[in-house]
Amino acid sequence: MPADERLERCDRHPGSPAVAVCDGCGRPMCLACSTPVRGQAYGAECLVLVLGPDAPTGVEPPPRPAGATARTVAVLGFALATLATALPWSRFGPGADALGAWTRSGRWSVVAGVAALLGLGLSIVQRASFIRTPGWDAVAVVLGAVVALASVLAIALPPEFTEPWLGPWVTAVAGSVACGAAVVAARAGTPTTVSV
Repeated sequence: MPADERLERCDRHPGSPAVAVCDGCGRPMCLACSTPVRGQAYGAECLVLVLGPDAPTGVEPPPRPAGATARTVAVLGFALATLATALPWSRFGPGADALGAWTRSGRWSVVAGVAALLGLGLSIVQRASFIRTPGWDAVAVVLGAVVALASVLAIALPPEFTEPWLGPWVTAVAGSVACGAAVVAARAGTPTTVSV
């Protein structure tokens, strides 16, 4: 390709090809540098001249609420715990089929399942920003602990003539993760006070 037919490069970002020329100063601009205004393209330095005091000074994303990542992990933990109630909870007998946690003879498995469903619902509502009080994070901590404890009890005290299988183990781990994440979210959402 002859040198005069080469694509021009952005003068601020030499690794990027120019997609426009600034209508204010004539410099070549890449897509990141170009701002369209009324059918013309301007760079940041010329944009102020065109828009005047209405020119954006720089848009920053809104700050993430404290504990947002921990709440996401809590949602995932409760979701996994809820899904694990659909697994077989014993190798044979009651709880050996799909939705094995929801058998009449599986007392602790039902407690784990109900707590996982409640925790999932609460965590989704919290993550969607409908509830912003730290007290609800404490409720999520308790529900995560109940899921983990009930799953461990289902492993230690399975229904008669059965042997625990995959479901309670997965639910115990998921409940522990949800509980830990809810603790982190509760700590992040708690305002700190400084005494003088």
